[in-house]
Order: sequence, then structure tokens, then C-alpha cells
Amino acid sequence: MRFLIITQAVDLEDANLGFFHDWIREFARHASAVEVIALRVGAHSLPGNVALHRISGSNKPLRLIGTLKLLWQLLPQSDRVFIHMAPIFAILVGPFAWWHQKPMMLWYVHKSADFKLRVAEKLVSVVASASPESFRLPSKKVSFLGHGIDTDSFAPPAMAPAGFRMLTAGRISRSKRLDILLQAVSAASRQLPLGWRFSIVGSPITADDARYQRELMDLANSLGIADHVSFTGSAIHSKMPACYQSAHLFLHASATGSIDKALLEAMSTGLPVISSSEAFRDILPKEYIAPAVSAETFAARIVNLRDVGRDMRLRNIVREKFELSDLIKKLTAQLVSLSAPID
Repeated sequence: MRFLIITQAVDLEDANLGFFHDWIREFARHASAVEVIALRVGAHSLPGNVALHRISGSNKPLRLIGTLKLLWQLLPQSDRVFIHMAPIFAILVGPFAWWHQKPMMLWYVHKSADFKLRVAEKLVSVVASASPESFRLPSKKVSFLGHGIDTDSFAPPAMAPAGFRMLTAGRISRSKRLDILLQAVSAASRQLPLGWRFSIVGSPITADDARYQRELMDLANSLGIADHVSFTGSAIHSKMPACYQSAHLFLHASATGSIDKALLEAMSTGLPVISSSEAFRDILPKEYIAPAVSAETFAARIVNLRDVGRDMRLRNIVREKFELSDLIKKLTAQLVSLSAPID
């Protein structure tokens, strides 16, 4: 079976898409050959049956021509097409896939359901997503398969980290409710070890995100905890295991309602977590759930869990339900079972 994979980037050092390098590696275990088309190709280390093809062109028209050339070359010799998080590519590939009778799968994990996604959904054979919260367009084509975490990479630390460090990770945006977390660590601070730290790993994307980050910095100053709080910016994917391994507690107050991959990565390292997300109510042991989204609730949980240490139950949950190799097996099985590009 020969797979054609289309994605935005293949780069171990990409803070947002670095994880997809591991996906390609896993897909290669189930295919005789994997051809990958990407807008950007950076650092990589992939098996010999994987070939990377960067879309050339310094502007959109030239990149369109470059994409069409690659499709003309690679699509006829491929058996299945897997498109990662880019509905526009499904729209572009659709006519070629129909002509050559090549089934397409789109992986999509985002709350947005814009016009491009609606068109792409009509063109692909099947859509795969992590959860209903991650694909909000009504469709008979969608399968919800969960996230995939490389538990070998996101492993527990060899020894317990020093000090006391709390961590949250992901895009800096209002939906993450980081202001509540700052208020919570401030409220808990008198009952924490001296020298405690709270690291916020992530970057703003939009102008409003940037304003929110400035508001958070001002809030940390007004609470008198600025010396304990670090805004580290985004970390490349390969550095994230070390971030979790050096922490004692992961805080999560996101309002997105979806299963957050960063929280699963933290759990994979055995790191105790506190989450108010409805999506994790049936996943986490009850002591790790914040029953209300308030600074007081999070502060109480922080104090209660400050000395708990690594919890291998959390790692086992990820290994049983969210293992990357299992996800790719499911995706591969669906791809192989497809017989036509359009239902």
C-alpha cells in the first residue's frame, strides 16, 4: 500500500506541527512507500520508505503550480491520500483524486467549520477527528478516534525534579483562561515551597492574543507574583517532554471543550494535572478534576496535590486510550478499507 500524505510542515523543530513527524514515521510502518507533500520541510529523521516533497514557489500562484506538478507526479502511483489539517488541499486534490479513483481521508481537529471545510467534507471519502468537540460540522463521514501521543517520547523523568514548578502549555488565548490560573497560583502561593515557579509555555497568535498576554503580565505584577511566573514562549515539539518532566503539576482551565493534546502529553509523563475541562471528566481520576472554573477551586487543588509526585495511573490512561501507534493503526485500517474517493 502506497500513501500520499499532504501536510503544512514536516519539521521536528516546528512548535505547532513538529508532532506530525512522528505520525509520518508510524504511517511508514504500515506502507510500502509514503510520499509526503508539504509547504515546508525542515529538520527530519524518517525511514527509508518515506520521500519528502516541498511545494516550491515564492507566492500563491507559484505554489499552486508547484502543488499541481507534485500531484501530477505522485497521485497516480499512490493508493490512498491522507490530508492533515488542511481542507484547502482536499479541495485542490479532489478533482484529481476523483479522476484517478484515489480515496481521500481528511484529519481535522478544530472548532472552526468554515466554507472550505464544508466543501472539503463533500470531496473526501472520510473525515477523522479526535472528538465531537474537534469537528463540529454535522457529517456522516466523520469518525472520532481520539488523539495520538508518543508515550515513548513523553515518558516519566529518570528522577524527581527539584523545587516546585507548575506548568501550562498551549497557545496564549483568552479561551485558555490563564488569568484564572494566575489568580489561583497567587492564592495558593503562601502554602507552596519557597521559590515556586509557574511556567506558561506558548505564544500568542492573533492581535487579541498578544493583548491578552500583556494583560496577563500586568496581572502577575499586580498580584505580586511576577518574579515567580515565566512566559517562556513556544517550545519546539522535541523539547516538550523535558518541559513536562521538569514540572510537578500541570494546570488546565481551557474553555474549548475539546480533548487537549498538551494535557495528554503531560499525563503520559505521569505528571499530576488539574483540569476543569468537561472533556476530561470521564478520563481523569476525580482528584485531578477542578469541579468549578474559579481561582479558589484551582488553588485548593494545587495545595492538595503539591506533594503527590508522579502518578503512573495517568500514564497508563494515555497508553491504553491515546497511544499514537494505536491511532495510526486505526487511521491506516480506515484508509485501506476505502474503495472510492467519493461516497
